Amino acid sequence: MNTSGSVRVAVVARGEVARGGLAAMLAEAAHVDQYSVYEPEEFTAAAPVDAIQTLVLSCDVLVVWCVNAFGTGEDAWAAELTAVVRRNGIRVVLILPGAEVQRVASGQALPCDGVLDQDALTTEGLDDALRRLADGERLVLEPATWAPSSRFSGQEARPRTEPSIGLLTERERQVLELLVDGLSNKQIGQALGVSEHVAKRSVAVVLSKLNCPNRTQAVAVALREGLVGTGESLRT
Repeated sequence: MNTSGSVRVAVVARGEVARGGLAAMLAEAAHVDQYSVYEPEEFTAAAPVDAIQTLVLSCDVLVVWCVNAFGTGEDAWAAELTAVVRRNGIRVVLILPGAEVQRVASGQALPCDGVLDQDALTTEGLDDALRRLADGERLVLEPATWAPSSRFSGQEARPRTEPSIGLLTERERQVLELLVDGLSNKQIGQALGVSEHVAKRSVAVVLSKLNCPNRTQAVAVALREGLVGTGESLRT
């Protein structure tokens, strides 16, 4: 059980965008002391023992971003990795698409200690969930009362309108990609060759078009909808 109030976190996720988005959130999370990010391939090599040992020693909670709760098909690596990690006393939380979260909210036993909804993920909700997991809680879904937008965020449920994804210009998509990378307005301006004021205004336009109240919500939408993911960065 963690008693220091700070959490060491490891992330394993397929896709650079997912890893970058989670890293950006963890960098802002109040209770996260340190975090490390890994690709699944590091644990599916012929002899992954060293990688798994490093992972176990580096974290209190493992965050796994995948699409299938039970680790079947392309997510078979997730089931194998979480089983080994949990045997070593590490807590595991799965971050799943909203539809998959609803599918497994039937009380079925899952190979993890908690589940979070990709579609409703916020920095605050992720931070709170990690703190609770490190303190020994198990974030169990309760089918009768569970609501995707409020289960882990501590906020009241409210209807979500669909983001105006198709209205993003090419430059706005570049801004969104830099948001996913965790850049500040000043850094976005430098990357795009514009002033910080122009960058701030561009960020506001992107948030408005995506119907997002803040940057972390925009990152979650970008990851969910696949709005970025070319793997190319504007930074040199």
